[in-house]
Amino acid sequence: MTTRTLYVAAAVLAATALVLPLWGFSMSAPQYPDETLHLQVTRTGIAGDVHEIMSLQQYIGVRFPTELPELAWATEGIAGLVLLLLLASATGAGRFSRVYRAACAFLFLAFLIAAAGSVQARLYQAGHDRDPKAPLRSIRNFTPPLVGPIKVGNFTVWSYPHAGAFLLLGAAGLSVAGARKGRGRGVRAAGRSRDLSVADKAVA
Repeated sequence: MTTRTLYVAAAVLAATALVLPLWGFSMSAPQYPDETLHLQVTRTGIAGDVHEIMSLQQYIGVRFPTELPELAWATEGIAGLVLLLLLASATGAGRFSRVYRAACAFLFLAFLIAAAGSVQARLYQAGHDRDPKAPLRSIRNFTPPLVGPIKVGNFTVWSYPHAGAFLLLGAAGLSVAGARKGRGRGVRAAGRSRDLSVADKAVA
């Protein structure tokens, strides 16, 4: 696969992530064996069993987020990465191109780390910034993990990356692969140049 193809594919994956759920949550309890509630975080907000989960969370004082300002900068960040990846696919094979592609890979990874940190901070806030006047006060503060389950009262709550997050991880992987591929070509080209120089000197 050529470097250009890698970056075009990465851009397509990142752009597709904008129209798919990025993160997901599910809630289940033994007393409701046939019913699992689900939430999906998309670039426009939270979708799924919102009303049901809001009603349940009121009992333990969790303030359901009606606005997620993090989604605004995340959406802009993904759109910006798509543009950077498309530009990376059009650059040549020189030193500037290699540096630019390495910068794209670094920015993509930095964005994913920042996004993961933002999600974890929001999860911490959900489990700690609670209404002290909630009907059920025996539930201690909690911090849902970024990925995995946590027990909250009788409910088991799972958080997990959704389809959009997996596409972003795939795009980041392709970006890193493209940067490494371009670097490898640069090293080989430099090696051939040195060999030719040595050969020229030997002939002279």
